[in-house]
Amino acid sequence: MRIGIPTLGAAVRGVTRLAFVVTTVAFAAITLAPSGTAQTLFPPLAGANDTACVTGPNREPVVLVHGSGTDITRSFGVLAPALHADGHCVFAANLGQGPALVDAVSGHAGSSVGVGPVGAALSGRPVWGVASIENMAGELAAVVRTVRERTGATRVALVGHSTGGTVIRQYLRNYGGADIATVVTLGTPYRGTTWDGLREMYPDLAALGLTDAQIATQVFGTPGTQQAAGSPLLSRLNSGGETVPGPRYTAIASRADTVITPPSTALLGHTGDDARNVWLQDGCPADIADHSAMLADARAITLILNALDGRDRPLPC
Repeated sequence: MRIGIPTLGAAVRGVTRLAFVVTTVAFAAITLAPSGTAQTLFPPLAGANDTACVTGPNREPVVLVHGSGTDITRSFGVLAPALHADGHCVFAANLGQGPALVDAVSGHAGSSVGVGPVGAALSGRPVWGVASIENMAGELAAVVRTVRERTGATRVALVGHSTGGTVIRQYLRNYGGADIATVVTLGTPYRGTTWDGLREMYPDLAALGLTDAQIATQVFGTPGTQQAAGSPLLSRLNSGGETVPGPRYTAIASRADTVITPPSTALLGHTGDDARNVWLQDGCPADIADHSAMLADARAITLILNALDGRDRPLPC
């Protein structure tokens, strides 16, 4: 899901109801292009993608996986430098690109609809994280393989936000966990989300009569459908259990999350020696970081650091 995407109310002034419906339907239906065709694998990101980085002892390279309708810059502008400052080699790639809609929707080239995935598409900017989760898992496999080759690491750690965590889960189902030391998810809907908060976040889409699930598809592309509660994809991922043997798991959830609903679905259904759940508010009720804000929250970042290296740093509040 996205980072800091406001509601579309101000952005759609001057766009007719019919044109907006056509735009959103085209956004959901258009064929998605592989991300590798549009850019280098590791674009510039502060604190990340330094191919000369050398990992410290007992530390694996960390691969960050973004959510839907966002990219590595908007997702990891705080987290990547924080992990790098703690001595981690960090890598991140934009996954799941959807093409611009300027050629698909007549009359909207140069439109001022400038926020969110739809606005980005209309203006010709790339939209990331909207391909199918299966396709993005394949892209992630190429990222993991490249990181291991460049760093010489036997295993890597994976940190995924929202849809990024589901992409990690699909990757692990496809390729197993032998190459992965640690998995950390933030706001990832293990058992699916009802998308109950989207109507308030996107009142323009709600005013068109779209259901919560339909709004999710317009905003987040194919992953909006694939991560709804009861979806075929999640049923397949959960049929053999929510985890795979090998990696250590940490699932972080926020009670303030209004995108992943109920927020408890962002926690593992079962934990054991190699898996644990953490509510962001446990021990700090005043922490109100929501779905997107978790990525810049000092408490969440400390939880990620602890999960990556097994230390027990005190958590800020």
